[in-house]
Amino acid sequence: MIIYGTKATLRRTEAAPGLTCPACSTTDQMWLNVFSRYAHVYWVPLFPFSKPAVAHCAHCKGTWAEKELPAEAAELKQAAELLRQHTTAPWWQWSGLVVLALGLVVALVAGRRHDQDSATFLAAPRAGDVYTVHDSDTARRYSLLKVVAAHGNTVELVANNYDIDDRHPLEELNQTDKYSKEPFTLTQLDLTIMRNKGQLTDVDRPEQE
Repeated sequence: MIIYGTKATLRRTEAAPGLTCPACSTTDQMWLNVFSRYAHVYWVPLFPFSKPAVAHCAHCKGTWAEKELPAEAAELKQAAELLRQHTTAPWWQWSGLVVLALGLVVALVAGRRHDQDSATFLAAPRAGDVYTVHDSDTARRYSLLKVVAAHGNTVELVANNYDIDDRHPLEELNQTDKYSKEPFTLTQLDLTIMRNKGQLTDVDRPEQE
């Protein structure tokens, strides 16, 4: 279950000298507060989304949100709006988005590096390399091919006897007893064509990980 919601923190409090309370008509007892409301997930701040201003009378304890102030309190409402406009949200209320953005950048860099490694491994196959494959014309079932030997332009492989609906089946299927004992041969051109068609989706060299 994802726990999410909103919270508010007080950002600024200032007196409003010369202004009158709309309830008790007392002068010089009005205070203005500006809050910063933010969204959070698992109590981690994601981003601020509003800055509500609140007027408070220290004499009669009356409290009004900026939008609730009556028409006759126009000066008080203007002061609240001005204070709100000059108040900023604290940097930490963006921390969740910053972490998400950094995580996305790291994932993109890691994905690009993995793609580069996959292309390098495919161009220079070695015994032990594992190819993730699936038939793009049928359901999304993934399996593995393992390189037994590479000679010139040909690659000798054994097929895994199992397939799963996980596009990253390496951890679950890459055990010796799950592979066929009967090898077959493909050329590097065959493998490149499979890659271009989306039938060969990943190349791993486990001993280097």
